[in-house]
Amino acid sequence: MAASKAKPAAPKSFVEARTRLDAILEELEQEAGDVDRLASRIREASELLRFCRERLSSARQEVQQVVAELDADDAAPEASEPEQPAPPASEGDAPPDGLPF
Repeated sequence: MAASKAKPAAPKSFVEARTRLDAILEELEQEAGDVDRLASRIREASELLRFCRERLSSARQEVQQVVAELDADDAAPEASEPEQPAPPASEGDAPPDGLPF
């Protein structure tokens, strides 16, 4: 009877996929002679790499969007009231600290 070739569950996160890729690499380095397992591990690793690339691309786009929004916020003028100039001081007014100058 042929062994069932159940497809591994899809990773839930980038970290999970990366951890599984590391495990596959270690397994492949230790099992040089098992050609039957080699093909299935390479197939799984390929799917995990695709998943990781998609996550990285998505994260890159999100970061670029956030940076663009921050740049737009920095470029927008503040909505505060314009600063009013202080009224001119008369010659008889002394500075508030009592200094003559």
